[in-house]
Amino acid sequence: MAVGQVLGAAALWGISGVVARALFNRAVEPAHLVQVRMILGGLALLPLALRGGRPGGPWLKLLPAYAVALAGVQLTYFQAIQAAGVATAVFLQYTAPLLVAAFESARERRLPPRPVLLALAAAVAGSALLVLPGGGLRIPPAGLAWGVASAFAMAAGTVLAGAAQRRGARPLPLLAFGLLAGSLLFLPVRTPWGALLAVGRGDWPFFLFIALFATAVPFALYVAALGRLRGSVVMLVAMLEPVLGAALAWAALGEALSGAQLAGGALILAGIGLAVAGGRKG
Repeated sequence: MAVGQVLGAAALWGISGVVARALFNRAVEPAHLVQVRMILGGLALLPLALRGGRPGGPWLKLLPAYAVALAGVQLTYFQAIQAAGVATAVFLQYTAPLLVAAFESARERRLPPRPVLLALAAAVAGSALLVLPGGGLRIPPAGLAWGVASAFAMAAGTVLAGAAQRRGARPLPLLAFGLLAGSLLFLPVRTPWGALLAVGRGDWPFFLFIALFATAVPFALYVAALGRLRGSVVMLVAMLEPVLGAALAWAALGEALSGAQLAGGALILAGIGLAVAGGRKG
């Protein structure tokens, strides 16, 4: 069940990348897209989040930090795309499982299970082969900074979501309030209603798709899975996203895949299999 949730989230994130690129081609700013997707995604989840009653408990102390992580991972990722390109941004962000595995090891004072260690090595190596087919990693300083920040924000959000659930948080309230609180971080730039009014009439279908199917649904699936799987394992399974993105580019856009890219995709899939086999919470 939990593995299926993460795979579903990764599939939606992979498909939505095409939609996000279409918006950037229409001169939409990354910060504007992030703010609107958080507002709409949070509002879409709010009725479901409130069905179990008014949320409360010790996990609320983690909500501000989680909101910052949610906003940060999206904004830094899009900024990395602008500064260094999609391939480099994807590669740098998906080094985040290494950070989460290191945190889990420090917290538990033991190394992750051997299958998870092998999965980490296979998946990160596969990601490099898949998204960096030229074999070189020439990153502008700004792109490197944004990409590393994206990895740390993704790792922080994963760790905080897991910690909040251990303190009694339900996935939907955690995510709904995290998204809405995170959208308020953009107040120095524009108000929430100002952000919504600034969306062009022709851009609304793109924004709605990203808010629902790249934010509300996949993040809800991802956070729910953190209650059953180690954070590092959830992130490893989510690495299906670059594999799916490459496959879609081949199928829809006719972009050829080299032998190295195919090998990279196979390594990622092998890493996901190893992670699923050896990383369940128990």
